[in-house]
Amino acid sequence: MNKTLNVIYEEVAEVTGLSIDEKTETLVGVSNGYHLTIGMKDNAYVMYASARKNGSLPDKEFTKEAKKAIEGVRTVAVQGNNIAVWIAGATKNKVIENMISAIKGTTEYFRANGYEDVCEYCGKPSDRINIYNISGGISFLCEDCYSQINQSIKNAQFDEENTEENVLGGIFGAILGSIIGAIVIVVVAQLGYVAVLSGVVMGVTTICGYEKLGKKLSGKGVAISALVMIAMVFVAEIVQWNIVFSREMGIDFFDGLSIFGTFLADSEVKTDFIISLMESYAFTALGAIPAVYSSLKKRKVAYDAYQIQ
Repeated sequence: MNKTLNVIYEEVAEVTGLSIDEKTETLVGVSNGYHLTIGMKDNAYVMYASARKNGSLPDKEFTKEAKKAIEGVRTVAVQGNNIAVWIAGATKNKVIENMISAIKGTTEYFRANGYEDVCEYCGKPSDRINIYNISGGISFLCEDCYSQINQSIKNAQFDEENTEENVLGGIFGAILGSIIGAIVIVVVAQLGYVAVLSGVVMGVTTICGYEKLGKKLSGKGVAISALVMIAMVFVAEIVQWNIVFSREMGIDFFDGLSIFGTFLADSEVKTDFIISLMESYAFTALGAIPAVYSSLKKRKVAYDAYQIQ
């Protein structure tokens, strides 16, 4: 957890009574009778609560009115089984001020409008609702629902651990996934850009392709996927250069491909090609490495299931 986030959480926790959960980098706890969690999402602070009225989540009209009525709030919306509240503020002090106001204002608004604190899974109020880490995220669950979910996670973990990795299938899947990434690289390049987005697509589709057909993802799978990405970026670079070459020469794409080596024999062209290839590798790495890391991080906590509070 970075220093700024920790300072914000500490000051808000001191005033509101919420606690910092280091593992999920969130604030969690109960305020005014409602279970809450606050964390970062897409560079914004978002508060989640599991509250319903007569078993139903609020409608759009309610969320619009809530946004106007609650101080320090930028947006209120329903996300899945929870009510999400985006905290306003650009500076540290303003975020702290608005976060405290949002916690107090949101819980008071729920109570004034007849909303009860409920289990997010079954939607029923209970005095046995606790806060759990489920697959790296925070969930508000009654004990019965937690038992069901925990058993499902254990079953999934058992199945995964007893599934044999199909390396050949994984290689085929990685190649299929990387083709999607290569197409994106070529299309983006034809538009005149070299984008990190292409790397993100390449990383996600290649890894997902390997796991889908390989049945599971190991360190070996990650290494194979990386090699496939390196090869496919090279292929994508040749394709996009050949498109330009064939167009300028006024010949068919495949005819251009057959004499592409001659085209690269020119030292100046070859140098430009290598520079362009290195740029593609760099941008692919900038996009693919975080994407792969995020994917592996999610898999690492996929089978986490334990009570926080």
